Amino acid sequence: MKRRVGGLETEFGLVCVRADGTRAMEPEAAARELFRPVVAMGRSSNVFLRNAARLYLDVGSHPEYATAECDDWWDLVAQDRAGERIFADLTAQANQRLAADGQDARIHLLKNNVDSQGNAFGSHENYLVDRRGEFTRLPRYLLPFLVTRQIITGAGGVVRSDDSAQFVFSRRSDHMWEAVSSATTRTRPIINTRDEPHGDPTRFRRLHVIVGDSTMSEVSTYLRFATTDLVLRAIESGRALPELTLHDDIAAIRSVSRDLTGRAPIPTAGGATTTAVEVQQRWLDLAAGTADETEQGVLETWQRAIDAVRTGDRSWAATHLDWAIKERLFTQVTERRGVDLSDPAIERLDLAYHDIDPGQSIFRNLQRRDLAPSTVAEERIEAARETAPTTTRAHLRGQVVTAAQQHGVDHVVDWTTLRLTRPGAMPVQVLDPFATSLPAVDALLEEIRSLGESSPPPVPPA
Repeated sequence: MKRRVGGLETEFGLVCVRADGTRAMEPEAAARELFRPVVAMGRSSNVFLRNAARLYLDVGSHPEYATAECDDWWDLVAQDRAGERIFADLTAQANQRLAADGQDARIHLLKNNVDSQGNAFGSHENYLVDRRGEFTRLPRYLLPFLVTRQIITGAGGVVRSDDSAQFVFSRRSDHMWEAVSSATTRTRPIINTRDEPHGDPTRFRRLHVIVGDSTMSEVSTYLRFATTDLVLRAIESGRALPELTLHDDIAAIRSVSRDLTGRAPIPTAGGATTTAVEVQQRWLDLAAGTADETEQGVLETWQRAIDAVRTGDRSWAATHLDWAIKERLFTQVTERRGVDLSDPAIERLDLAYHDIDPGQSIFRNLQRRDLAPSTVAEERIEAARETAPTTTRAHLRGQVVTAAQQHGVDHVVDWTTLRLTRPGAMPVQVLDPFATSLPAVDALLEEIRSLGESSPPPVPPA
C-alpha cells in the first residue's frame, strides 16, 4: 500500500496534588474537573473535535486523545502536538477553577508511559492495511521489527529493582505479555488483532500496534510511523524478506530494552542469533528498495538513529531522540549531584519530562534551549488544533463538526458515521478512509446551514 492512512491514540497520566506533593484529589474527580468544558460543549466526555480528532475519558478515568486519520506522517505529528496543547489548555482552565475555589490542588497531565506505581499508559498506533492480504502473515515479519524498534523510538527511562537501577530504551517493554492477541489491557500484546477496520470491511483492515512508547520528540514520533509504514510496504510487496523470527518475542523485548549497545545476542526461532541493530539495519536496507525520492529523509534519519546505538556516538541522538535526550539528561544530573539512577530526583525528572504544561515540562524547556528538536512549524501545530487533515476522510468529519458547532446543530459523529440528532435524520456513512468529498456530506452540510439560519444563535458554554 503506497498511500496509507494511520492514526495515534495517546492515553495521558493524570495526577492532582497539593503544594506539598500529597494527593489532593482522586483521579476520577480530577478527570471530571478536567472535562467540565468538554461535557458543557458536547454533553459528553467522549467528543469529536473540529480537527476530526477524538477526545475522551477512557476506562479508569484516563484522558485520551486519538488523532484524525493522516496519510502524511508529519501531519500526524502536528495532530499529536495539537492534542497535547488542547489538553494543556483544559488543564490550565481546571487549575484556574481550583485556585478560584481556594483549593490547594493542581492537576498535572503527563504524556508518560509508566508511573511510579508501575501503571502503564497506552500509546497505540493504527495503520490501514489491505483486507485481501494474509493478515496472519504480517506478525511473522513485523514482530522482530517492533521488538527492536525501541532502540530508535523508545522514550527511555529507568527500571528499578531492590538493589539496582538501570537506564533502558523503553520502560513499557516490561509491560508487554504476549506477542499477538485480541485483548489490549488483560494481556497487553505487541500487536492487537481485534478486527475493527473503521472502514469498508470488505476492503480494509486496521493494524493495531500497542507496543510503542508515548514520545515527546517530534522526530521520535515521526520515526515510529514512517519506519513502520516502510516496513509494512516491504512486507506487502512480496519481495524476499529477512527470516528473523525470534525464539521468544517477550523475552527478547525485555532484553533489547536493557541492552544499550544494541549488540546483545537475541535467539531466533531457527536456532541462530541476531541483534537489535542487525534487525533494524536489515529492515532499513530492504525498505530502501521500496522508498521513493521523497522518503530518502526517513531512511537517512533511521540510519543515523541506528548508528547512534551501533557506534555509541550519541551526539546527534542526544538532541533528537527521546531515549538519548533522557540518557544525557539523567547522566548530567547524577554526575552533578553525586547520586545514582535510583535517586528519587531521577524519577521526578522523568515525570516532569513528560508534563504537557509548557511551563512545567522539562522537554519543552530543552526545546527552548535547542537541546531537543522543534521540527514542525508552530503555525502547522496551531492549525492542527482547529483543522482536520485535508487528504483523508477526516476532512469530511471536520467540516461537519465545525459547521454543526458554528450553527448550534446537535450532531453525533464517529470514525465512519455522520448524523444529526433530530427526528428522521439519516446517517451518512463514509467507509473510504481516503474520501475527501461526498455528495451526501455536501447535502448534510447544507442541511446544517439551513437549520442554523432558522434557529437562534447557540449560547456558548459558560
